[in-house]
Amino acid sequence: MKVNLEPTMNGKPRLRKAPASPVAPPVTQTPAAASPHRVNILMVDDTPENLIALEAVIAVLEQNIIQARSGEEALRLLLKHDFAVILLDVNMPGMNGFETASLIRQRKNSEHTPIIFVTAISTTETHMYKGYSLGAVDYIFTPVMPDVLRTKVGVFVELLKKTEEMKQQSEQLRLIEEKEHRRMLGEATERLELQTKRNRFFTLSIDMLAIAGFGGFFKQLNPTWQKVLGFSEEELYRTHLLDLVHTDDRESFQKQLLGVRAANAPGYFESRCNCRDGGYRWLDWTVAPFQEEELLYLFARDVTGRKRAEQEIKQLNEDLHQRALLLQTANSELQAEIQTRQRAEEALQESNAALEAFSYSVSHDLRAPLRAMQGFGKVLLEDYQTVLDEPGREYAMRIVSASTRMDQLIQDLLIFGRLGHTKLETKPIELDDLLREVLDSIAEELHERNAKVTVNTPLPMVMANKVTLGQVLMNLISNGCKFVASGVIPKVLVRHELIGDRVKLWIEDNGIGIPAEHHARIFGVFERLHGGDDYPGTGIGLAIVKKGIERMGGEVGVQSEPGNGSRFWILLPNAA
Repeated sequence: MKVNLEPTMNGKPRLRKAPASPVAPPVTQTPAAASPHRVNILMVDDTPENLIALEAVIAVLEQNIIQARSGEEALRLLLKHDFAVILLDVNMPGMNGFETASLIRQRKNSEHTPIIFVTAISTTETHMYKGYSLGAVDYIFTPVMPDVLRTKVGVFVELLKKTEEMKQQSEQLRLIEEKEHRRMLGEATERLELQTKRNRFFTLSIDMLAIAGFGGFFKQLNPTWQKVLGFSEEELYRTHLLDLVHTDDRESFQKQLLGVRAANAPGYFESRCNCRDGGYRWLDWTVAPFQEEELLYLFARDVTGRKRAEQEIKQLNEDLHQRALLLQTANSELQAEIQTRQRAEEALQESNAALEAFSYSVSHDLRAPLRAMQGFGKVLLEDYQTVLDEPGREYAMRIVSASTRMDQLIQDLLIFGRLGHTKLETKPIELDDLLREVLDSIAEELHERNAKVTVNTPLPMVMANKVTLGQVLMNLISNGCKFVASGVIPKVLVRHELIGDRVKLWIEDNGIGIPAEHHARIFGVFERLHGGDDYPGTGIGLAIVKKGIERMGGEVGVQSEPGNGSRFWILLPNAA
């Protein structure tokens, strides 16, 4: 496996392929000074660069990182240290990763140590299945996402810490209780030797005290046995000690008693004891033999609550393991989603390229015959006017008019199509300067209509695309001058107002107005409220306005009613 670090989207390093380097002599990094809060992580790879790269990813976990250059070296390290997780390369000279993993699993101390295979070469499903069959918890291909690897390693680090913490707490509790049990057994024994068989301490003790013969029957016991197990005193005296023990623990309990008698020394162990109600209780036992009288001095304490707590801790650890598996599944799903999005982006790029080619074809191939129609129609009207009769001249004029409208329609469609897929870069735009350019470009149209356009200057700067915003303003002002009643001089007012961090630009006219039920409809493609003879146009102008403004991150709307003109507004970010 040859890996290296490369930056990711969030600026953190990630693993990638790197050229092979000469094999260096094996070097083992020993762990830092032992810390009660640190655990060991083993990285096995024959390439030093890979070990450096992996260490850079997981160093942030602040644990003891140990390196091995071969499978043999890793096995030697496993004889000396315990590890939270092993990052194991598959392809190594000599003993490969699979052979190493197999030997790791044969050792009792490491048979459950999590192994994560990290490889850039063994990517076949056969290798993956082989890795998982050897007990690997994951099989990762490079390049590796650092956050993903760090998270997975972190889960096993925390899992080992929790497990070790539970072991330490359990052992400390056991030692404390054993010490306490021995102390109390000593006191009970001293009392039993000095006082009568049924003294006050024996009777009132909240713990379970008893004397039994080597034959296994009680000779004396205190009332606590009845309270804990529910049996009567008579039933307890008639019952053999082993019959009180849970069936699953009986064999182990008998071996413990025999061991205590053989060693002639106190013994400590746990078992479940049956209750009269059919349940069971966990008991901690301290048993001291007295060989001369063939007696067993028994001290027992009900620790069912503690065992339940331990079971809850175990369940929590299992839940943590399940969460780790779920996280692994989520990571896999995330990788699949990323690949799906990448494929979608590639398809979109191909679609955009095809659309660009289509737009060029429309612009070049379809408009060329239209321009020819316009030209020939004008030639007929200018050069053959005396030859053509009145219907002929009318037909020629219709050809010129229709081809002109068709050419304008194609141009508007091209503009509308480009707005749908072309990336619009926005920057600060001086509205005063842009409006002057727009008015200059439609000056002839304004003159023909005797229109008056008033701009309340100064206007603020906005964040927009200059070409698109210019097309939007041109369409709105032209519409304001065009859709007026017969005999009315068109008047258009351009003003603004500031709304928070945005600019609201108003284009108001004295036109025929728009019914409220058509306010949303007019921004659709080919939506016209009037006939082409009364108010010529392509029906795409306001669709271009809406798409252009929205592509620049803005909004557009209208306030209008029939006979009272229209007040179009556009909302764009303030660039001041």
